[in-house]
Amino acid sequence: MYKEQRLLNKKTIVTGGARGIGAGIVKRLYSEGAEIIISDFREELALDLIQELDQDKGNISFHKTDLSKEEEIIKLFKFAKDKWSLLDIFINNAGIEDGYPLKDQTYEKYRETMKINMDAPFLCSKYALPLFEKANGGRIVMITSIQGIRGYKGSLAYNTAKGGLINMTRVLAVELAEKNILVNSVAPGFINTPMAIMKDGVFEGDTDWFKDVYLKYEKLPMKRYGQPDDIAGAVYFFCSEDSKYVTGQTLLVDGGVSITF
Repeated sequence: MYKEQRLLNKKTIVTGGARGIGAGIVKRLYSEGAEIIISDFREELALDLIQELDQDKGNISFHKTDLSKEEEIIKLFKFAKDKWSLLDIFINNAGIEDGYPLKDQTYEKYRETMKINMDAPFLCSKYALPLFEKANGGRIVMITSIQGIRGYKGSLAYNTAKGGLINMTRVLAVELAEKNILVNSVAPGFINTPMAIMKDGVFEGDTDWFKDVYLKYEKLPMKRYGQPDDIAGAVYFFCSEDSKYVTGQTLLVDGGVSITF
């Protein structure tokens, strides 16, 4: 049976789209017919993904971007403007994890995390706006985290940024609704991606503390790590007409973790 592509020809940018959750989002939106620019600094991974999915059809492009620099973000949206002249969907997925509690956090490391996790979403939204206006509306989806919903020990800058991004979602939703731009966010829980590999190289889901806290004591009701396509499905919902009356919301995709604490 023919599958209707519900995002056919929708012009889409996905930051951090070369691997992990971002790659999962690229795969899902591409399967729905979107034309995509992958914005990432991992060129080889991005080009491999493009070859896997698009096979030189020209429906996915790559733009190498350092999202910590405003001038690089300006270049990204100029690239999109020159290619399409407008924009339908922007997925703010790129993010970095710092892993430092207050006593070990330096201002330099704090700012490094904030540049990617808070400053870049602001700047991308700002420079995307004229392209959304050319399209008479669009969708912004922020990838946040359950760590932005409640307090977790450690990762001070990451937790702070993700909480701020959830509120940025609300503010932008109110501000941009009159322009027919809907802004929502998805807050992942434990997802099987490279970010789940700890500093010692061990997968977080294999550690004794994870098994004790989240499995033995039933703090993870679904008893498994999520996969990138679990997040991609939620992102697709916010990009589709199924969510045409939804804005300013954060959807938790966490296997039930957030309801057990």
